[in-house]
Amino acid sequence: MFKLRRYIRIFSLVLFAGCTSVGTATPITPTTAPNMTSIPPVPTNTWIRTFEGPNYGAFFDIVITQDKNILAVGATNHLHMPPYTGDALFMKLTLDSDVLWEQTWGGDGYEQAVSVVLAEDGGYYIFGETDSYGAGNRDFFLLKITEDGTEEWFETYGGARREWPYGMLRLSDGELLIYGFTESIGGGRDEYAIRVAQDGNIIWEYTVANPGEEFIMDALETAEGDLVLAVSVEEDGKLVKLDTDGSILWAYTYELAGWQYVSQIAQTEDSGFLLAGFSMSSSPQQADTWLARCTPTGELEWETSFGDPTFDDYANSLIRLRDGTYLIGAIANSIMLSRVDEDGNVLWRRSLLEQQTVYGGMALTELKDGGYLVAGLIQLINGRSYDAILVRTDGEGWIGN
Repeated sequence: MFKLRRYIRIFSLVLFAGCTSVGTATPITPTTAPNMTSIPPVPTNTWIRTFEGPNYGAFFDIVITQDKNILAVGATNHLHMPPYTGDALFMKLTLDSDVLWEQTWGGDGYEQAVSVVLAEDGGYYIFGETDSYGAGNRDFFLLKITEDGTEEWFETYGGARREWPYGMLRLSDGELLIYGFTESIGGGRDEYAIRVAQDGNIIWEYTVANPGEEFIMDALETAEGDLVLAVSVEEDGKLVKLDTDGSILWAYTYELAGWQYVSQIAQTEDSGFLLAGFSMSSSPQQADTWLARCTPTGELEWETSFGDPTFDDYANSLIRLRDGTYLIGAIANSIMLSRVDEDGNVLWRRSLLEQQTVYGGMALTELKDGGYLVAGLIQLINGRSYDAILVRTDGEGWIGN
């Protein structure tokens, strides 16, 4: 049980741990995972960019801007043990990794940005956690900035105890869903989601008080406008479907042998759902990437896991690609990418950096040329020191020399 708690703590807390000068771009030698072929020539523009030093802690999300550049958001100082200090970090770069501008945001306490989406006016909504502002301990914040990074407004959400953000979803009508967990409702760690208008005003709140710990890790919107939440429940995974008013339509908890930790959800071609996270059996205690497929009404169709027997890896980001396959980013001892089909078959896996420390592939984006962007972090000292990293690969997940 101790090891389960350790993995959940790492998996959860690795997400949270003025202008600054641009970080050092450090070259890193690409590698391949065991039993993989050597890296072939890469015809497209690929690169690795790290941002080092006390002003760069992690990137947690990325978005392609309206002018075809990159906006990455994260933290100047990613920590998951006290003392907590640092600001939310926003950086705009070209697709060649040249920095156009960067901004920080925060007060006297601790801020981190975990998610970013485009606004209809060309600006951005940025979601994260703050203990400089709000009602208490830690709260959600939602920040609206212009295209050039100027603050327009911000709002905080939460109660006297802690709220922990995991992500944000822009909905088809332009409204937003922000989600994570709260300790302010029932005293435990409970599911928490808020639908907000484009001006930041609350439309409705959803929470369920439970005796155990339940975190909303990811969410998607169906074609009908309903919302499906991917929830981690102690040792199991859970799906919850809400209507547009936030009322529960159905909920399924998948009580399987061993431990399953859900972190991501994507829709399948038949309107079902693909879940990703990690699984771990009691003997040996090894964490592997876990996948499960569910029907449109939430019934489990199948589940599987895969990974390297010599180290732990678990899915932390998932996107559906234009060809109907899926790309998975992981927390592992490298920037680990896996491409799978809808049946859970692994098409390829790429280990892009030297296997010597913990890396987190926290966010993924597919580019029009078929390549991918990866945003994440590099662990320097467990829990206390990280660097931010961005990677651009080709369509097969390779990077050049």
